[in-house]
Amino acid sequence: GTPNIIDVCSLSDCVNDNVVDLQAVWKHNAFGLANDPKTLCELADSDVHDLKGSTFFYYEAYAYEIESDGWEFDPKAWRPVTPVPSASVSTAVSPPTPPLKATVIGYDVVTFGDVLEHSPMSYNSVAKDLPVNETCFLASLDAAKDAINAGAFGGGREEGVYKIFSVASVTSEPFDPASANI
Repeated sequence: GTPNIIDVCSLSDCVNDNVVDLQAVWKHNAFGLANDPKTLCELADSDVHDLKGSTFFYYEAYAYEIESDGWEFDPKAWRPVTPVPSASVSTAVSPPTPPLKATVIGYDVVTFGDVLEHSPMSYNSVAKDLPVNETCFLASLDAAKDAINAGAFGGGREEGVYKIFSVASVTSEPFDPASANI
């Protein structure tokens, strides 16, 4: 195990729970995510989920991705990022605006097939061999790229397209989804 991890906040819901499963209701964009908090709030309301105590995250994708058989990675094989084939809504991401504030808490490495699939740092225990923070993320984009290029995600872990995302915790003083400018 990795004793410094307090709360896994990965993009995929393999280890942690998402309040709304966007892929199950076919409301995900080309990154397998929601375009804005309003979409999440509307879906949670329609499913009668109480969002009190929920944490919202804002993600930004690195402009490049790399495909792997899950065993090896070719550092020369980075290519421009491609959309998830199953995207069901157009990608029109709205960054948080005041009174919302996005604070980057780290970088996640995520695998994709037809949809967003896994976060190998938590799902495949890659974190035990990397310097991750308390939310199971790497400290920088360079650290994530270096780990991929060095083969830290290889050895038969996950086949697919690997993408890197910055993960930001979204807060407001106080956060109230009903009154936030979303």
